[in-house]
Amino acid sequence: MKTKKAVLILFTLFLVFTTLLAACDPGADESKEESVVSQTSVNSNDDSDIKESEDASSSTSSDEESPAPIVNEETEYLNVLGCTLTDKNCFVVVGQCEVGATITATTKTQNVTATTDSGFYSVRLKKESAKTRVTIVAQGTITEQYMIDAKPKVPTSDMWPIVGGDGYNFFFQKMMPDFEQNNKLTSGQISSVTSKIQDRVAALENASPNTEIIYMIVPSKATIYPELVPSDYTAGTGESRLDQVSAALEAGGATVIDLKDAFTEHKNDEYKLYWRTDSHWTDYGAFVAYTELFNYIKEEFPAAAPRDISDFNFEENFYNGGDMIYYMMMDQDKAREYCYYRTPKFNMDSDIASVSRYRAANYLMYNNEVVPDRIFNTNRSNLPDIYVLRDSYHTQMYDILAERANVSVYKSMWGYTYNLSDISEYAPDYVIYLVAEWNIDSILQS
Repeated sequence: MKTKKAVLILFTLFLVFTTLLAACDPGADESKEESVVSQTSVNSNDDSDIKESEDASSSTSSDEESPAPIVNEETEYLNVLGCTLTDKNCFVVVGQCEVGATITATTKTQNVTATTDSGFYSVRLKKESAKTRVTIVAQGTITEQYMIDAKPKVPTSDMWPIVGGDGYNFFFQKMMPDFEQNNKLTSGQISSVTSKIQDRVAALENASPNTEIIYMIVPSKATIYPELVPSDYTAGTGESRLDQVSAALEAGGATVIDLKDAFTEHKNDEYKLYWRTDSHWTDYGAFVAYTELFNYIKEEFPAAAPRDISDFNFEENFYNGGDMIYYMMMDQDKAREYCYYRTPKFNMDSDIASVSRYRAANYLMYNNEVVPDRIFNTNRSNLPDIYVLRDSYHTQMYDILAERANVSVYKSMWGYTYNLSDISEYAPDYVIYLVAEWNIDSILQS
């Protein structure tokens, strides 16, 4: 009897102990809770319950919450046309907006405000992750918002690297050494340039005594508009490489048409000096330089005085985006720019006028027709004979340069070889070098 009683007591204690263990097991409550959440998520029509479930799930797998899905409302003006990785682990977002609007782009850690250009904008942002959530707000007569998860395109190796700017401004990365002035010449290099030009001038005086060498080096947009360059590039101070080379060329006996003062004077004119989306100057910028060049030449050839701006039309329109839009692998038909195309009001020599400077009426990138060797003869002996060595910057001056000359010998684009026998054969009044600042090495090495 005592044995049965003892067994009963032990069995009762075992049941109590088992119940207590179950009550202390955390897995039992978590399983029950998961079952309730799952059921609620499936059966509830309350979006907040679903979001709480998603938040709870994400918090167990990551410290960083997943961003909410993007739902953009329809906009009247604001959109995104492209997004490309540029320099210093930055990318640019390019798009359209209301004309005159101000753009603000916000990410998790950045807030950037930018001006716009005739209804187009760009903003430069640091890449924060594989995808960077960007909220773009355009403030004009109306306020519009557009949000993207930016995953920038990575340009291929054959695309020239671009420095993205705000306000629909872009630069070639190869322009930055001149801007930061970390490519200055040593005193020995300067002396070498001077000696080479002295020898060249002396040899030319023997071979073609009436020929003068003129260098016209086009300042980069960054040189004239340093305020448009992103702030993480530091502008150099003192004498630039352009200044050094100009002084060395003059010391060697060549003539230099310095455009920096003229461009600084005209930098805020109605017409742009430089494209924003292209690496070249505009037809207007080239006209300013043409005026400086022929104001010098007219001292020897009065009939070659530059034509007045009133002799030309400047046709305003939206043109396909320039070479930097192309190098960012964006659609040039969509990322356009409001710019100006210069045409003469007078009857230009038919041979000169027959050459199309640009590829199409709405596409202001140079035509291959302007690339090869070419000779023009206007049969006006009171004008100078010229011999031109050039890069692609000459395109915007191709017609008006030849129109102010008697015989124009255009050597093939990017052909800078100084051929004394060839020059002697033509015996021009002027050998003219027309190159961009960032292309100075080409003429130093020629």
